[in-house]
Amino acid sequence: MAKKWAIVFPGQGSQKVGMGADLVANDAPSKVIFDQANAVLGFDITDACLHGPEDLLKQTNYAQSGIFVVSACLLRLIKDRIGQPDYVLGHSLGEITAYYAAGVFDLETALGVIQARGNAMLAACKQTPSEMAAVLGLELADIQKALAPFASAPVVAANINSPNQIVISGASAQMPDAIEALKAAGAKRVIPLPVAGAFHSPLMATAAEALATYLKGVTFSTPHMPIVLNRTAEPTINFDDLAQNLPRQVVSSVRWAESVNRLAQIPEIGFIECGPGAVLAGLIKKIAPDVPVISIDSIAALDNLTQIL
Repeated sequence: MAKKWAIVFPGQGSQKVGMGADLVANDAPSKVIFDQANAVLGFDITDACLHGPEDLLKQTNYAQSGIFVVSACLLRLIKDRIGQPDYVLGHSLGEITAYYAAGVFDLETALGVIQARGNAMLAACKQTPSEMAAVLGLELADIQKALAPFASAPVVAANINSPNQIVISGASAQMPDAIEALKAAGAKRVIPLPVAGAFHSPLMATAAEALATYLKGVTFSTPHMPIVLNRTAEPTINFDDLAQNLPRQVVSSVRWAESVNRLAQIPEIGFIECGPGAVLAGLIKKIAPDVPVISIDSIAALDNLTQIL
């Protein structure tokens, strides 16, 4: 049984039509959060989450905003059961949810940052054709060795999700040769991903600059608990670190496996995934199989907290 808690928040790709329906229907404070989000965003994120269609919910502005709002609603319910977590962390987009969970951003600020970040990253994608692919069955050191000749392309390891699931990002012109090099090095499969471009790579440099400019007008508050950052895999409550991190995050690798391992060393720690889907809980089970983990993606799932409390 865990006595300390890390709440983790999912990123884009975990969205699904119908997410949050039970929250809107059965939890009045959640309905208020959705209504506030609609007003801030200027479009009906409630209808998109509940009814889609799927193609609409896959669009970056709808997907990221919807995942955040559902996660924010579930977070409140989790806190009602267990109080404040000891740590928070999120995967890519989920890192902004972690900032919200820690009190660095309020709801309106977090949604504004999500929109600015998403728009900046999509604009960067239009500058250079680029893509991402999941590499299965090859460890990070071997991937980095195989990609070394493509460093200037660039093609890089973007998401280190688990020891045997790593996502690469790179310029489209060089990706076929890079993929062949990975297969020659022993990769079991390399799966192209349906994304707009090479996120978490140097090709997002203009996005980092645009986000840094936007954040100059944003208020950051001191966090209530440490946030484990994607790009460093270390917890921090340092105000300057948090303010400077978000632009750097979009050009840096998501060091998810390291982040989970860092917290897994803490005695009596447990993980709670908060948001739609259960992708992160699955990864955590592969990274730290002896650490308790549970996924909370609905009101009904809250009852499962008793399994690890």
